[in-house]
Amino acid sequence: MQPKSGKPLRLFNPLSIWTDFALKSGGAMLEAAQAAVARPKAPKVAVIHAADAPPRAKAGRKAKRKNARSAGKSAASRARRRAR
Repeated sequence: MQPKSGKPLRLFNPLSIWTDFALKSGGAMLEAAQAAVARPKAPKVAVIHAADAPPRAKAGRKAKRKNARSAGKSAASRARRRAR
């Protein structure tokens, strides 16, 4: 008996689905590993002696840390905040 469309009858087979998935994911992992090996390595960093190095840029003014007293808060408000 021949099928009408001429194509073979497809059956649901979980083993073939799992096998196909395993082969495709394994192939993808192999390709990713080969690409990682072929990738150029990170550039090496050289140390420049202080005498040969360009002068360091001066940092801007550092922001002063404000403590509770300079912010104008009273001792009572600090105590309330600590009690929380």
